[in-house]
Amino acid sequence: MHGLENYLPTNHLVGWNLTIKLVNMPAKFLESKTINLIYNCPPIGYFACDQESPKPIVWDNCREQFLGKMSLNMSGFYFSHHDFKSENVANFIAKFEEVICMSGTTMQYSYFRRTDKINIIWMIPSNFWLDCLLKRSLLTLLLRCSLNFDMKNQNFEDCLFGDYSECRLAKETKNAIIRFMFGFTKYQGFLPQIFMNGSSTLIRHGWHSEFVGADLSVIKNKLILPDCKKIINNFGFSFLWN
Repeated sequence: MHGLENYLPTNHLVGWNLTIKLVNMPAKFLESKTINLIYNCPPIGYFACDQESPKPIVWDNCREQFLGKMSLNMSGFYFSHHDFKSENVANFIAKFEEVICMSGTTMQYSYFRRTDKINIIWMIPSNFWLDCLLKRSLLTLLLRCSLNFDMKNQNFEDCLFGDYSECRLAKETKNAIIRFMFGFTKYQGFLPQIFMNGSSTLIRHGWHSEFVGADLSVIKNKLILPDCKKIINNFGFSFLWN
């Protein structure tokens, strides 16, 4: 256990471990996709939308820069990762989605497509992620966390709240992420501002900016249950529910 043990009474630690181990629904892959790269493959952890040929694909290292390109009706996007690790990236996201569903949230899972490049995956995000700009921001943060996921070792919690540099932003918003995982997935608050600079769009306030350093009362006020939903307490404690 790493990270989540601080949120559980001692007598529930074993139950939480068993719950996490049961979350093994494999990621859903569709047919492979050919990517038209004019330039070399991007570095690890970059995002990009598709482009019609002969337009070059534009890669974003900045999550806030890419966030401005995401929309409710987008067909998907590319994400670059370590060589031959598409399965790990996809299954980290699938595991996160499955944990959310254990709390009673109904959602369609995300889909993925392998590409003809060994370090690029195509993600078709569930509308669950796309219907709110704060959730899109969290998704890009989680994809960075997925870079260290190992399906053999099942190091899910370490990838969220461990010592990897890629999970620093998740670690700094741990309370908010845990509450979100427990089904409080509706954000009520001021949506981030969108800044336009020519053809470039930048979101200067996302998930990390919203919840870093926030106390529990703020988190509880801003992350609430979706309309007409009741939480299913599979985790044995209640302080994040009140």
